[in-house]
Amino acid sequence: MAKKSKLKKLALSNKSESTQGIVKLLIADHKLMRTLMAKVKSQKASDAQIVKTFKELEKTVSSHVKAEETTFLALIKDNPKFEDNAEEGYEEHNVHDTVLKGIRGLKDKKRKIQQMKIFCEILEHHLDEEEEDLFPKFKKYAASSTRKKIADNFLKVRKASDKTNSKKGSLQFVN
Repeated sequence: MAKKSKLKKLALSNKSESTQGIVKLLIADHKLMRTLMAKVKSQKASDAQIVKTFKELEKTVSSHVKAEETTFLALIKDNPKFEDNAEEGYEEHNVHDTVLKGIRGLKDKKRKIQQMKIFCEILEHHLDEEEEDLFPKFKKYAASSTRKKIADNFLKVRKASDKTNSKKGSLQFVN
């Protein structure tokens, strides 16, 4: 029997959580990303471990961003209460993508690993902002039924994106 990836385990475990709403699903993804980021930034990790973990982080981020943008941010972007948060979310996702492209283009392994760690710092700031500002505000104004409906859509997009990411791979690294 094939070993399930952390991403698949997260998606499967969150199936029942979708009844609790989109914020719980987003926070569960953030928790997984934070775990992966801690491994990337670990002083004890070898270069090979950092590269392997970063590949998994990149896949997780890619799947999460696609699902978040097409379900959650798409819904709130036209609401005056959340418009600024949504715009900032889209822009920060673009910054993440730009940084990842820069990392892909690096040939120097030492610089590549250093930039992976810097990417983690940028991502962590983004996750903190969502959790401290956007999510509490959204929970305050959005009905429970709306949060649950978005969660169901999020899971569908997330799973489809996970399958796509598995087929096309991720960062290419030169050892």
